[in-house]
Amino acid sequence: MKKNIVIAFSGQSSNDAISGLIAEWGAALSSAGLSMVHVTPEPADLQRAVKLLSAGQVSFAMTWLGIGQGLSVMLGPKQQTQSAWGKVRMLASGRRPAKIDRQATNAWEYFRVPLLKFHGDLPAYFVDYHRDIPHNAVNLYHGTEFMHFRRRWIPDARALMTQIPPLPLAPIERSKVNLSARRKGKLVFIKNGNSPSELTRRWQEYLPASIARMLVSMAEEITGPGCRPGILYIGDFVATFLGANSIDPDSARDLVVFFSAQLDDYLRRIKSRMIAESILDLPVIVQGDSWNHVDFSGRQAQWVKGQDFASTQRVFADELGIIDMSPNTDTFPHDRVQRAAGSFATVLTNRQAWLKDSFPEFEKLTFEFEPQAIESRVADAIARPDEYLELGLAFGMRFRELYPQAAFVQRIVNLADLATLQWSENKPPIQPFFAWRRHH
Repeated sequence: MKKNIVIAFSGQSSNDAISGLIAEWGAALSSAGLSMVHVTPEPADLQRAVKLLSAGQVSFAMTWLGIGQGLSVMLGPKQQTQSAWGKVRMLASGRRPAKIDRQATNAWEYFRVPLLKFHGDLPAYFVDYHRDIPHNAVNLYHGTEFMHFRRRWIPDARALMTQIPPLPLAPIERSKVNLSARRKGKLVFIKNGNSPSELTRRWQEYLPASIARMLVSMAEEITGPGCRPGILYIGDFVATFLGANSIDPDSARDLVVFFSAQLDDYLRRIKSRMIAESILDLPVIVQGDSWNHVDFSGRQAQWVKGQDFASTQRVFADELGIIDMSPNTDTFPHDRVQRAAGSFATVLTNRQAWLKDSFPEFEKLTFEFEPQAIESRVADAIARPDEYLELGLAFGMRFRELYPQAAFVQRIVNLADLATLQWSENKPPIQPFFAWRRHH
């Protein structure tokens, strides 16, 4: 039986971003002839997934972060699976069952179906989802910063790890672009906002005073380089800081991961607040939740609540363009940039190496993390909408040339094939002198 089914897991997230992204990646795979089956952590969906696995119809599965990685089956004394469907369960922690539950087995490992896990944040976030659960997982990262952190600071993880290319998300045809509507629209900063002051307050509330002071010092020291273009290895920064305080970072990896998560969050809060405050006196829209720490009263900028992934697509289709910021990364396009490329929408974002290297003619779409530079770039786009709309069209075309959907699909399929080969029960007998290492 030909395996052409791909199971896609999704779950709840802020503004439904996870479901939206999984749906778009699934649509790309569907275009290549794969049959997508979308499931949620609901028991009926999990039972359906295991039934497909047991029937040998699934080529591989994909998920955001690690949703579904703990899917398990309960095996009888003879390890028969025909009665396992009603006993499916999601291990909320993502860890293997406790020893007392000897009959529970990870479904992906048992059926030898690889689980491809897409990661959109520094591996310091939800660190357990980057480990070997299941053994035949494949951790997919977009940028070298995340790959570097995973190798250096989670060295016990042995699941396959790789980089994947971007692609135009939610792509539309060039003929569907309505420049007249966009010309009448506004620039929209799509971002949930969180206060850096609130984060530092939490440090002081929940941590010993000495550690809170240490974190504040780290935050102050990293803000300068964190706001400049260039690769920032946050984990290595923390290691250097600890080393300067006579603490061996390799003896404190859990602390390096903890501090890295704090600093990554802090920098995102600093940058998003800077953008919002820089454009308060311009006729723009700030769309997102948790912006109470910025005073919009009496200013031209309008704050509207966050919208889900599907509803936000109207912004890419009808507004003048979007304002975006990378998640402390320099080597790959953020998902909202990929959505802008898919819609031929104008996108203003911070200067990054991947843009400089592959899109040098689009310098006018970038800004430095400096209030005056942000305000000037946004004001220029508002003053000259036709020029920036044309830049958006050209950027979308160039993005499609460099990052075609077919390349993304082929990469994903190839990775699934590699994982299947590594974990298959029956290895290819190509030469008598090569013996595969046994996996347990």
